[in-house]
Parts: sequence; structure tokens; C-alpha cells
Amino acid sequence: MARKFVGERRPTAGQRVRRSTDVPRTEFNEVDYTIEEALEIFIQAKEAEGVRERTIKDYRSHIEYLKTFVDSEAFYISELTSQLIRKYVNYLLRDRKAYEGDERREKVSKGLSPNTVNMRLRTLKTMCRFWYAEGMIESNPMKNVKPVRSDQEDEVEGLSDDVVDKILRYYDERQFAEWRDKTLVLLLLDTGLRISEAVNLTIEQIDIKSLEITVPSQVAKNRKYRDVPITHQVAKRLRDLHAESQLYFGDTDRIFMNAYGEPFTDDAFRRRLNRLKKKLDIPRLHPHQFRHTFCRNYLLAGGDVFTLQKIVDHADIKTTRKYVQMDREHIKQQHNKHSPVRRYLSRS
Repeated sequence: MARKFVGERRPTAGQRVRRSTDVPRTEFNEVDYTIEEALEIFIQAKEAEGVRERTIKDYRSHIEYLKTFVDSEAFYISELTSQLIRKYVNYLLRDRKAYEGDERREKVSKGLSPNTVNMRLRTLKTMCRFWYAEGMIESNPMKNVKPVRSDQEDEVEGLSDDVVDKILRYYDERQFAEWRDKTLVLLLLDTGLRISEAVNLTIEQIDIKSLEITVPSQVAKNRKYRDVPITHQVAKRLRDLHAESQLYFGDTDRIFMNAYGEPFTDDAFRRRLNRLKKKLDIPRLHPHQFRHTFCRNYLLAGGDVFTLQKIVDHADIKTTRKYVQMDREHIKQQHNKHSPVRRYLSRS
């Protein structure tokens, strides 16, 4: 009987088979796609995967930034090379202004932070990997492009107690919009909710008896349902705000409405904070700072980082640890309070 030829070895219990981590490659089809055509194909695929609308919006805006650099409305993805992308990175780091084109927010200083540049690189890397796997480009230009390194953590600064007091004192609660804004600020400081989670809050999500807010999976960034504790005072303000909104605008389940009875948006709140920043002469003020302030103050008050991770919905504990950076004043206060030398001196 003829002997059987053995080619590739079968995997066994004691043998690990090394598999390629590359995405399966579709045969290159040699059709040259414009960046817009390629973007639409990519977005259709991501929408089919259930990617969030906000993420789709980011995909589009990141390509607009690239088009601005290339200075062409219709360049082709075949023109994307590692060299071009590295030139784009240098442009973002050294020349582009933050919020360029937005007269209300544009900064004078040049250059974006490494964290912002890396966000745009991650988007481009995802797209190039997809286009390569689909056979739309002959090679992946992002394959050897590394993220930007930074010696300094790019963290959002929290707000000092003095600044928070100044903000809260400013609001005139006789005005509906200012009462609503103050309620929103207190909610963010009390719960650490993301601004998108907060402005879309409905009365059904608030449990007055158990003092919890339910954040459903379809709203949460990480698509995970969670219950967030809330103080009685803030829960009562939310209930009162909802009752007053119904009085003005009729039946609605939403908590936060604008003065015309329309849903209040996170972008509208950002614009209002930007105006408030100028009135109060605050260097920097945006919604995420309230979330950061909650995290910092929670830990300073004795809360543990693992519980905080659950409250603010961080998928990785490393994110929570990086999130909370104490400023110099808080470091000095904590050292003065907890330095062990006091115990030694009291016994000497």
C-alpha cells in the first residue's frame, strides 16, 4: 500500500499553531478610489457593524482635516503614502491651530496636542487597514507609521473649588436657561456622567427612591448598562426641572430642554460654557472638566479607584488612573494632611 504523504502538520494538544494576525486580504482590484468614495464605502461597512452615529461623524471630520492638509477636494487613496502621512502628522503638531475655522473657539497658539493627533491617526489607521483588506489599495500606508510620543500626559484639567463656586454663583435661577444650566452642572459634578449621557436624560431613568440614574447600553459609550448614584438634592432638582419643562412645553420625558421646547444638546451647552468662560475670565471651560472634577474630588474624599471606574464607565482601570491627575495645590494639601513625619514629631 502506498504511503500517505504528510504535508502541513496537524495541531496537537502540545503544539501551538502560529496564525497570521493580518486581516484576510481581498485581491487588489486596481480601481482608483477618491478619498470620498473610499470613505463612503468604509462608513457603509461600519454602519452595518452598528457603529455609533457620533463615531461616524468623527470619521467624516477626520477625513476633512486630511483633505485640508492635502489641499484637494478629490485626491485618490492611492496617493496616500507613509511619507505623506508623516508630513500630515508634522503639520498637525506644528502648524494647525486647535479649532481652526471656528471663530468662537479658535486658539492663537499653533499645533495640536499629541493625544489629539493620535486620535486622528487611529482613525486613519482603521480606514487604511480596511481599504487594504478590501483590495482597494495595493499596500497599507499606515503599517509603519507610529503614534506620536509625548513626555507629558495630555489630561483634561479639573476645576478648582473657587472656580466651581464662581460658576454656581453666577447663575440666576430666576432665568429658566440659567437654572437649567446650573442643574446640569450640578448633575455632572455629582455623578461624573458624560455630557451626552446627561443632556439626553429622561425622567424614567431617575429612581428617586433608590437615588440612582440608569444609563442604558444604547446611550453609554462602552455599550454597557450601569446605575449611577445621585444625591437627593440633585435628584430633586432634576424632578423639578422636568415638571417645569412640562408646564412650559407640554408632555415630554426629557429633562433638559432649550427655551424653545426643543431638546438641549451637548453642543449648545459647550457654546454656553464658552460664553460663560469669557464673562467670568476663566482660561478653560468645557463639559468634560466637570466629569474630571468629579473624579478627582471623589478620590480626594476617600473614594476608591475601582468603584470610580464603575461609576464613570471606564473599560480599563488604567484610564481611571490616568484620568485623575492632581494639581500642585491638591498634592500639597494631601501631603500636609498625610505626611508621616507629623506622627514622628509628635512623639519626639
